[in-house]
Parts: sequence; C-alpha cells; structure tokens
Amino acid sequence: MASANHYPNFHTEPDAREPRDARRRRELIEATIESIARNGLSGTTIAKVAEIANLSAGIVSFYFRTKDALLLATLEHIDSAFERRRLEVLDRAGDDPVRQLEAMIEVYFDPAVSDAGRVAVWAAFWGEARARESYQRVCGARHACEEDQLVALFEEVANQGGYDHIDPSALGSAFHHLLSSLPEAMLEDGRCFDYEKAKSTCRSFLASIFPAEFSRAGVAKSGTARDPRPAGASSELPAETLPAWVYRNPEFYELEREQIFKRGWLMVGHKSQAPNPGDYMTLDAVGERAVVIRGKDGVLRAFHNVCRHRASRVVRDETGNCPGAIVCPYHGWSYGFDGRLRGVPAEETFARLDKEKMGLIELELEQWMGVVFVRFGGDGPSVASAMQGFEEEARLYRIEEMKPWGKPISLIENFNWKFFVENDSEGYHIPKGHPGLRRLFGATYADSEPGSAGTRSCAMLQERESTHWTERAYQRLLPQVAHLPESHRRSWVYYGLFPSVAFQVAPDRVDCYQVLPLGSGQCRIHGFAVALEDDRREMRAARYLNQRLTRQIFKEDLDFCYWTDAGVRTDGYPGGLLSELESGVRKFQDRVRKLLPVAGCAEAPSNDRVAAVNDEMKREH
Repeated sequence: MASANHYPNFHTEPDAREPRDARRRRELIEATIESIARNGLSGTTIAKVAEIANLSAGIVSFYFRTKDALLLATLEHIDSAFERRRLEVLDRAGDDPVRQLEAMIEVYFDPAVSDAGRVAVWAAFWGEARARESYQRVCGARHACEEDQLVALFEEVANQGGYDHIDPSALGSAFHHLLSSLPEAMLEDGRCFDYEKAKSTCRSFLASIFPAEFSRAGVAKSGTARDPRPAGASSELPAETLPAWVYRNPEFYELEREQIFKRGWLMVGHKSQAPNPGDYMTLDAVGERAVVIRGKDGVLRAFHNVCRHRASRVVRDETGNCPGAIVCPYHGWSYGFDGRLRGVPAEETFARLDKEKMGLIELELEQWMGVVFVRFGGDGPSVASAMQGFEEEARLYRIEEMKPWGKPISLIENFNWKFFVENDSEGYHIPKGHPGLRRLFGATYADSEPGSAGTRSCAMLQERESTHWTERAYQRLLPQVAHLPESHRRSWVYYGLFPSVAFQVAPDRVDCYQVLPLGSGQCRIHGFAVALEDDRREMRAARYLNQRLTRQIFKEDLDFCYWTDAGVRTDGYPGGLLSELESGVRKFQDRVRKLLPVAGCAEAPSNDRVAAVNDEMKREH
C-alpha cells in the first residue's frame, strides 16, 4: 500500500556506468517529479528543483534552459518509463488477448510506475493538457493508443469466445476509463490505496463480460491463461521455454517448413545487387527456388526459379545477368524479364501449348530499406507493417542508398535453426559470452520493442577504450557520419524480422543475414554487408575492424548454438526458463507456439501424430 499524502523520494542510486550528462539530467527530472508531487506545476520553479536536487539553479538552467523545457522533459520521462513497463509486460504475455488484458491490469497497478507521486504528476500534466499543445501531444497520444489497444483486445476476446451479444468497442472504452480513473483514488486525502483491491475490481469487471476467460479458475493473478491443449496432447504443463523435442523432431521441422518459412518473408538480397535490366539474384530455401530480376522498366520482380517446361532452373547462379531474356539452360525456353514465355524451340511440336498461360509463376516481393524479400505463400502482414516501429530510425542510415561491401557468406551448420534466432534475440549472454562486445559497449545493450512484430536492440560504444587492439582501434578510428544524429553516431542497432532475418546496423556498415532450416538438425546461414560510398581512410579502416569484430562475435555465437543443440538431444533438458532480459526469445517462441500450437505440448505426440495434434489444437482455438 502507498499513502496518498506521502510522496516518496524519487532519487535513485547513481550508476557508475551511466554517462555523467545523462545522470545529471535524470537527477534533475527526478527532483522535478518530487517538486510537482509536492507543489503542483505552477508551484514548481527552477529554484525549488535545484534545492531538491542539491544543485545550483545555474546547473538546472544549463541542462534545460527554461522551466517549460524541464517540465516537458519530465512528462516525457514519466510517459516513456510507463510505456517501457507496459511493453515489457505485454511482451511476456505473448499474443493471447486474455493474458494481455491481465497484463494491462498489472501495469496500471505496478507501484514502480504508478505510485502516488507519479500519479499526481501525471494528473497535473493531464489537467493542463487542453491549454498546452506539447502536454496534449504526450498525454493524448498515450490515452488514444491505450484505448485503441484495449478496444482491439476486447474485440478479439469477444470474437474468439462467441460473445455476439455485447458491444466490445464500448466495453473496451469503459474498461480503459476504469483503469485510468482508479489510480487517482490514491490521491484522495486520508486514505491508503490498496493495489490488490484495485486489481480485483478490474478482474471482476472482465469476468462479468467474459466469464469463461476471466473466471477465477480460468486466469490466475499472474495472468497465465488456462491450458488450451486438447485431449491427446501431453497433460503436463509446458516449460516456460519451448520444449526440447521441437528442436529435434523431423515431423515438427516439416510443419515449420510448410507453415512458417513457406508463408513468411525471406530475404534475397539488396536492390543494389541487381542494378541493371537483366540483373538477377536467387534464393534457395525450404525446398523452393526464387529468382528476383530487374526488368527493362527498372522494376524488380520475383518468380519461381522453375522452368514451366520440365522444371529446370531458369538461372543457375546466385547472381548474374540475363542478356535480353531469361533462357532455360536445359531446353532453351525463353522468358521476358516480366516472366512471360517468349520463345520455345520447335514450338510446333507442342500440341497444346498456350504461351500466354505458361509464363514463370510470380512470387510476392517487397523491399524494406532497399533489402529485397520474397514470400512463397501466405497472406500475413507486410514487411513494412512488421517493421513499422523501426522505419523512422532505420531511414537515418540511408540503407537504401548503400552498395554491396565485401563478400557474401553462406555456411551450412549442423544445429537447429531456432537456436541461431534465439541467440540473436537477447543480450543476456553478452557479459559472459561476448567479452569483446562487453568491452566495447559496457552495460549499454538494451532491448526495445515498440509493439511491432519485429525486434530491436541497441548498444552504445563506451568512451573508455578497450584493452584489446582491434576494439580500441575501432573506437578511435570510427569517423563521424554527418547524416546521423549524435545519438546514433556511436551506436550499433540490431533489428530482427520473424522468422529468421536480422540486421546489424552500425554507423560504418550494415550486415544483413538470415538462417534457413535444412532439417531438424541442420541449417544454412547466409548474408551480405552493404555500406555507403565513403573513401575516407578512417572509414575504410573502421569497416575492416568492424568485420574482424563481427567475425569473432559470429564464431562465439556458433559455439553457443552447437552447445545448446547438443544439450536438447540429451535426456537432461526437457525445457527451461527465461529471464526478463530474454524478452526477444520469449516473443519469438510465443510466435512459434501461435503458428504451431503443438509446440505447447511438453512431450512430442506419438510418431506420425505431430501434424494431426497440431491441426486439432488449431481447431480448438
């Protein structure tokens, strides 16, 4: 419980690893929160903030110049802290709308972000929002975003549960009002706020609307949904991670191949690899073959790399140029760059040939930041929608204008593909597993996933120089990139796209790579690097050093994948647990479970039953 008329001291212990300027700004913002909680907005002055922070008014003015700038920074700080917590809890909840609604209750009544002081400060800003456009921008955006999300969750639960008699939109808005108004009760004089009672009130509201989903037996306070598995699946509850059998079972691999990879976006290359008409690049993946070729009109198109005559490849190499037409090397059937069948040797010998119907079969193609993707089937979200939370930041790097740099890689490795993706999805292993990265970036590695289907993490180069030559030289020689903002000139950003594409974006170059399954115990990793044209000596050196660093990191990651793959093939690992620092792994595994519900079984169904049980579980949902 928290007393309504007692506002806690907001100061936190200093972190020696935090840059001095960032620490000072944070301390001043914390002092401002404390002042607003005590004195209100109008009663908060630079002098009072300085007094609480035990600093001079000149220091406050140096960092924020005006009271208005300080107040706005404080509002944005409170909003971002709440938003980070909201995304973190929602991420752990996975894709289940029932668990997500339960998670929203936990966020709104989490004392770490919703204590009396912060509620008072937020209420003060919200009260001024109509008169101040800058406050309205922050407060209004959060209000609208959260209400829209709750309405969408109500609609999803109503849809799945068959609640045709209710208005989920109106009820979702009402629930948002309940969540928003209950915390303000802690501001009433002379009473203590009971967080657990507030949570219970919200759960009772949900249970009155959706009795099956939110009955006491259905959902525990932790937000864990009741076990949805049908008869025939293992009765034992699954471990928090995916169970070991899904990494080694050939039948499960076949499901992944058909329902994840053939329906997901797969990376082919960068548009600069096919700059001229007739230039092409290919991709062989999960038993399919694709060719992407630039037409005479300058447009990139994708086709199955399969001749309509007798199924030969129509182009043989990974990249190349077709002069004038695509000509099958087997019998010489020729196709235009638009896929139309143009010529057939001895055409008169084909009795029922209709050339209009025998063109190459086109595939769906999409470009994101100049990177080219194809999809063999399915109708899920576009690459752009999956990565929308990162688009504004990614555009800063001008990846679309980049050209190939160095040689592409293609490696066959004997471990399950999921281990490579999971390893790439978390920074929990960096302090122990990547000492070089730790020396370069210290403890700055952080995940942030703004509600999109993709993933993002970021790390900032330390000012303290590494003791190792390659790392120290990279820190010293990395030159300024003028078109990047100051915040990104010394940082590496990582983006991930389900099922298995990743981008390592540095100021000097971008590495694009992807892992593709070849079986339950084998995969192929392929990738390429791109960079902007820059002849500066320091930039050439930085790119060479980056390559050395990345090569070492990659070698370490491969070791981890081999170790874990060997581990799940023993009797000593039925499944494991995930840290809060492994939110990217949780997000990936939840996506696998959603697409293939049989992955929720603690033990593998009997032989030849994996696909059948998966179908049964899909029908249950």
